[in-house]
Amino acid sequence: MFEFWLGFNIDYPIVYEKCKKSLNRYDIKTNKILLYVEDSTTNNFSRTRFLTPLLDSSANKWVAFCDDDFLFLKNPKKLMSNLSDDKIVYLCKHDYVSNTDIKMNNKINNNYHCKNWSSLMIFNKDKFNLSMHQILNMNLMDLHQFKWINNDDIGSIPLTWNWLVGEYEYNSDSSALHYTLGGPWYENYIKTDYDKIWLDF
Repeated sequence: MFEFWLGFNIDYPIVYEKCKKSLNRYDIKTNKILLYVEDSTTNNFSRTRFLTPLLDSSANKWVAFCDDDFLFLKNPKKLMSNLSDDKIVYLCKHDYVSNTDIKMNNKINNNYHCKNWSSLMIFNKDKFNLSMHQILNMNLMDLHQFKWINNDDIGSIPLTWNWLVGEYEYNSDSSALHYTLGGPWYENYIKTDYDKIWLDF
């Protein structure tokens, strides 16, 4: 068992609420991650997501973080049986270049190594070795490109658990949709075949 900590955009709380609903229906407890205002980021939890294993006070060994623009279509508890205690974090190892320069209502969409790896992470609290001081002071891109960890300590989750809407081709068997470019909650967004799923949820 593990709990989820979710990103939260104060301007679009419905996005958080739908993500929360998609997890709560599987009896998964959710929490809001702390917000931290920082220049040149697309959200206020770009850094604090890495605090998740330090903030979680549950007795569980594993704890998860995801961006608020996820919808879980299948039960993420299914991932538990494939988690190995020798890994520090599990994530989806995307290897792509974005299709667009703009996302999320006209924000700049930058490409970089390990892009979107940090949007869904399952941490091993017993092995996680960054301190709060390190997380708050480390170069933000170094955090997101996982320069603080050996590659052998990163476990892999199937990409279907972080299916990038608007970037990947339509997949009717996706386990979790990630509206990484934005979605119907914005006035200006890239329309996709997944819009109705979010609107109807």
